[in-house]
Amino acid sequence: MTEPDWQVLLARIDGFELQKPVAPDELTRAEASLGTALPAALRALYLATDGVYDKLGQWFVIWPLADLVERNSNRRILKESAPRRRLIGFGDDGTGHPFCVPRDGRIGVFLWSPILQEADRLAHTIEEFWAGWTAP
Repeated sequence: MTEPDWQVLLARIDGFELQKPVAPDELTRAEASLGTALPAALRALYLATDGVYDKLGQWFVIWPLADLVERNSNRRILKESAPRRRLIGFGDDGTGHPFCVPRDGRIGVFLWSPILQEADRLAHTIEEFWAGWTAP
């Protein structure tokens, strides 16, 4: 399966501010810190931009890599429930509900509810998630 061209996908949508791309060695260090590899599509996204800022809503829909590492760090994530610890958050909906992918590499993008302590599937792939999130 070929990875998406995130520069093309992201540039098509108005209202979002792209950041400087992440260097491959930064991604490797982040994965080492997390203790798991990021899905290939998420790696490709970070190689295109270090987060995606929603200018209208004024928040990072896709967190900068440093925020992803911090928000998924052992000291923070150990306070969460077991189901949440099986996910890697990579952004949020602007209300504190993180967008997540499974740590074990399974397919899916989920919205985690901190209140209900459960995840709802949003999409099968990160590309599908982004297309749905930015649809008019």
